[in-house]
Amino acid sequence: MDPNDHSGDHHGNASDDEVERIVAQGPNGAIAVAGVAAVVVLAIWIGFYFLVFLPRGVIH
Repeated sequence: MDPNDHSGDHHGNASDDEVERIVAQGPNGAIAVAGVAAVVVLAIWIGFYFLVFLPRGVIH
């Protein structure tokens, strides 16, 4: 997107066509952030399991 493209009104608001084009591209950034967060949480859980629970052994 060209920052010098002034297809919206004089207040900097985007036109309806521009908004539809952006929305049609999908939520790629949100999906990427959610994916990274899920991987981080899973890595922390696996690390905690192998570094804390397994070394303690079976609790009787």
